Amino acid sequence: MQRYILRVIIILMLLVSAYVSYCSAYVFDESILSIATFVVLTLTLIALMIYAYDTNLIVSMARVRWERENILESYYSMTIIPKKENDRGRTMFLIGNPSTLMLRAKVWCHLQLYGQPVEIGDDYNGQNTWYIFPQQISQGWFEIADILVKKGKTIDEIINETTEANYGNQLTMDLEIEFRNELDIRRRLPMRRHYFDFKEWQWIPHLSKKDEWNV
Repeated sequence: MQRYILRVIIILMLLVSAYVSYCSAYVFDESILSIATFVVLTLTLIALMIYAYDTNLIVSMARVRWERENILESYYSMTIIPKKENDRGRTMFLIGNPSTLMLRAKVWCHLQLYGQPVEIGDDYNGQNTWYIFPQQISQGWFEIADILVKKGKTIDEIINETTEANYGNQLTMDLEIEFRNELDIRRRLPMRRHYFDFKEWQWIPHLSKKDEWNV
């Protein structure tokens, strides 16, 4: 639509210019020249406004796309060292930043043992800020044995207590992460429930939950 308007304006400007040229050559009426000049200037201003609007729209779209591509590329992963290599349940927590921007992150694990909150280090309770340099990875770790001992439990005791009814509710994690880049663009991932399977020796995320679709 705007391209069509611009074409019409250009055609009108050409017609006015042609008419002014004709009048200047044969009529010699200065009022016609003044009016024609005013019309041409007005049409030029309208054309410039349309052009500026389109240019600004293109720049805004490009910026939004660039910002989304940079911030949405951030990711995390959580893996546990095999039991034969570390029987304390060492969990490697990784945050990656494939973008060209400096990235900061805060991590909330919200660990619970049998439904009771368990404190963990400041890197995993939202107190400390993770710094992830462009196109790099930051990795930390914590051990499940250290978490259990705060509740007077050991890994062997929890394994012995494991049943088909409670294996998904013994040690749980409601993970939340918030990312911010150097432009102060923010993205907070929704809370995701994980549970630790002591038989399979791994963290298992919940793939779905009851939720209101329209919220």
